[in-house]
Amino acid sequence: MRTTSPGRFTVFLVGDNQVTLEALNRPLRLAGYETRTYRTLQAFIDEHNQAAHGCTLLDLSTRGLDGPNAEQDLVRAGIDRPIIFITGNETSPAGAKALRACAVDLINPAKMAELLSAIRSAVKRDSDRLHRCAIAKRVDTLTVRERKVLALVVRRMSNKNIAAGLGIREESIEVNRIRAMKKLGVKNLPELIRITSKVASDR
Repeated sequence: MRTTSPGRFTVFLVGDNQVTLEALNRPLRLAGYETRTYRTLQAFIDEHNQAAHGCTLLDLSTRGLDGPNAEQDLVRAGIDRPIIFITGNETSPAGAKALRACAVDLINPAKMAELLSAIRSAVKRDSDRLHRCAIAKRVDTLTVRERKVLALVVRRMSNKNIAAGLGIREESIEVNRIRAMKKLGVKNLPELIRITSKVASDR
């Protein structure tokens, strides 16, 4: 199955401390990442491109930024990319609350090696996210008939039994199966089962 390789990884920095943002920008760019900075979470949400390959880096010292609430705001805006919280003190109330409530990394920005390690992990997680999105878009191109046919094909039913179950000709089953598999970019039944199982688990 052919897949589209993600573009260059971007770290979206959200924080109102210019010194912190500048201190992070240079080492991240030297490490090969693009960076974009936003002074507020809302500014990031307003300009966000879900198709971009990257992670969100949130500075918990930003005025009015609460970790769990920020994550909820991103979810409500349809932004599900990896999040990394940074804080000068991981034992601070904001840091402790974020660590308890969110399945994300919580990093002291002074620990650059740890931050880069967290970002490398985010690269893999976001690549998986983009792959799932690409699959979902392909599935959305299927007709209702093609979806019904594939749902029975992956159960390893014969064309004859599928035709009887749907009340259509057996030749139509084969046409819809071939057309649907072409749209999904799969060539055989094992690939079809993997891709449909993946979509089912994400919905």
